[in-house]
Amino acid sequence: MTQSQFYYRLRLNSNLIDMEMFGENYWLLISIMAPMFWAMVNIIDVYFVDGVYADELDGTIIFGLFQIIPSMLLPFFIKTDVLAKLVGFQAGHFSIDSSLALALLGGFLFTSAFFFYFKALFNQNDVALLQVLWNLAVVIVPIVMFVFLGERLPLYGYIGMIITLFGATLISFSEKLKTKCSSKYIAIMMGAVLLLSLSMVTEERVYSSLNHMGYGNQGFLIGFLFFSIGSFLGGLFFIFYGKRNPTSLIIKYYKIFFVAEGLTFLGTLASQRAIDVSPSVSYVATVETFVPVFVLVFSLLIIVISKFIKANKEMIGRIYNEQLDGVWVKIFATIIMAVGVYIIS
Repeated sequence: MTQSQFYYRLRLNSNLIDMEMFGENYWLLISIMAPMFWAMVNIIDVYFVDGVYADELDGTIIFGLFQIIPSMLLPFFIKTDVLAKLVGFQAGHFSIDSSLALALLGGFLFTSAFFFYFKALFNQNDVALLQVLWNLAVVIVPIVMFVFLGERLPLYGYIGMIITLFGATLISFSEKLKTKCSSKYIAIMMGAVLLLSLSMVTEERVYSSLNHMGYGNQGFLIGFLFFSIGSFLGGLFFIFYGKRNPTSLIIKYYKIFFVAEGLTFLGTLASQRAIDVSPSVSYVATVETFVPVFVLVFSLLIIVISKFIKANKEMIGRIYNEQLDGVWVKIFATIIMAVGVYIIS
């Protein structure tokens, strides 16, 4: 990434939102929006896993299929002549730029990561714990970047990531959390973390390539469009893989699915934009370690609000109190992570 990328404007089309007022680190503000939206989705997923989805395949299929939403919206902001330079028919043959093919792969890997995400939730329906382990992407991403792309970060960057990783390992100080972390659970989460990390690194290459071609903001939008299509194709893959028909499930819960996947879209948009404009995708992975603290805050709010409204208090208490297991360990772990992020930024 070049220094000039710090000064790009965040917008869905020309001059929509000017973020330069936040200075060189405005990518950090964008990055923090992703864990906030994803934590909201995690809270909804906890409910789905408890009584809506039959297994991880249901969750992955619904997640993947609803990634078509960005694919329906983004074309309105993309210039046809720019898109035609990257994909179309030339000399009677269909051609697609290699960066867009890579974006499709990144989207497919992203949806595949959520197969393991839902599998882990069905093993232990504690999404705050899951997100602490999900944070291991902070370590995997720079390793992948170094091995495959030769990227080297400044010394303080590695120090910040090590401190953040230390925060993620603090769950071992809670006996209750330790009992949840069986070898099977850890193995499942490693699958999720590896696929997520590969997706993030892949998309960083996509946006970097499109930027070097001089497409600017249009390059980001086109890259994100093909990322979304790849994620949708991932959903179709799991339909055929699992021999599932999600029609009845979608019809029954389509309203809340649209809300959940709308929030997912906002979180993914923020994450992908941060990857596009940040100095390193490794830094974005570090900032996204804040999902657990948002999960804890939202879970606590739900429990408090449920006491004042007509609701199934027993079910809500059972589901969301689970997220508060080892709450002080989780909070302390997040504080340590915040120190790591501060050093990086």
